Amino acid sequence: MLSKSLTLSLSLLGLAAVVLGDHSFTFRNNCAGTVKPVIANVNCGYSPRCTTPGSGGVPNPAINYNGPQPNTLSKGQSQTLRINRQWNGRIFNQNGRCGAKGESCTMTEYNLDTGSFWTPQAYDISNIQGFTQSIRIEVGGCDTVTCTNVNCGCKSAYPPGDLSGCGNDSPVRGCSAGDKSWTVTFCP
Repeated sequence: MLSKSLTLSLSLLGLAAVVLGDHSFTFRNNCAGTVKPVIANVNCGYSPRCTTPGSGGVPNPAINYNGPQPNTLSKGQSQTLRINRQWNGRIFNQNGRCGAKGESCTMTEYNLDTGSFWTPQAYDISNIQGFTQSIRIEVGGCDTVTCTNVNCGCKSAYPPGDLSGCGNDSPVRGCSAGDKSWTVTFCP
């Protein structure tokens, strides 16, 4: 009996650790109307970090986020959720025109805990499939990236229709390893 209780307790503790995650993401709405932030997994979309261990030659394969989606946020509201280490995905405002993974919309993109010595955390703003939203990414101790209009330039975001990655992926920012506090602001 004690063995079953101990096993159940350890299982629940392990589940709690997975649910709590390691990165804190705050979603902030500075827009005049409501926003509906969406967290989308794209493990094998634009990254070699599929869910298979060792895939793409990467020591840390991506792990899906399986927690709750953010609430719809009214003007001035914010919400904080935890996202697990090794997440590879997108965050965007589902305005009714976006696909399930942010297609056709402005999105923020993340490749967290990559295992790379040079860019352990990579992030950017992408308007490649369309500009729909001014947005900002802030992360403690790393570069803040803001795009407030369709012409914000390669220093801040991938422009609409530019599949070349600005020629050198200049919109991508790298950040040091470890748990981070991220803030995604809609209408900064």
